[in-house]
Amino acid sequence: NNLHLMKRFLAILAIILLAQAITDKEIIQQALNGLFEENKLPDPTTIVPCIDDDTAHKLVVFGGEVLEKAAKGSIADLVSLVALIKGFGDQIPQSVSDCLDGNKEFEALGLKYGIDNNTDTDALEKKIITYVTLHYLEVHKWFGDLNTNWKAGKYYQVGYDGGSYGHKVLGSSVSIPNPT
Repeated sequence: NNLHLMKRFLAILAIILLAQAITDKEIIQQALNGLFEENKLPDPTTIVPCIDDDTAHKLVVFGGEVLEKAAKGSIADLVSLVALIKGFGDQIPQSVSDCLDGNKEFEALGLKYGIDNNTDTDALEKKIITYVTLHYLEVHKWFGDLNTNWKAGKYYQVGYDGGSYGHKVLGSSVSIPNPT
């Protein structure tokens, strides 16, 4: 009788846990909602539909790995994440890239950080690396907090806080002109 009761309990527990599981696309949407709301923008509706399930899974796994490495990393480790992220970006399927190309929601978000199609990406990268180098302890703490929230399933908070930290690094609506 106790065995029967235990089986029922475990079955109910399994159903509850499965009901709480969210998809990779939902994780991405929650993080984007936090990021956009931190920037006083409406929740995005055109980004996640561009991402196929396989790419969504890769993005979620990669995001967790980056936060884990950043939370434990030295200055050199943090700076090396730039190349790692660029390399991952090169693996995004062309169909996803094409769908997101010229996305108005991403453009609106970029403008909140002073980033547009004319932004000098080398200057932007240097600005980020300089900030990380000069404020390593602060940035290290940020990544630790983001990683803790990510592991706890607080994806909205990761997006929201990440957006706030982005403004500390890049400023607000201050463009980095392209010297060409």
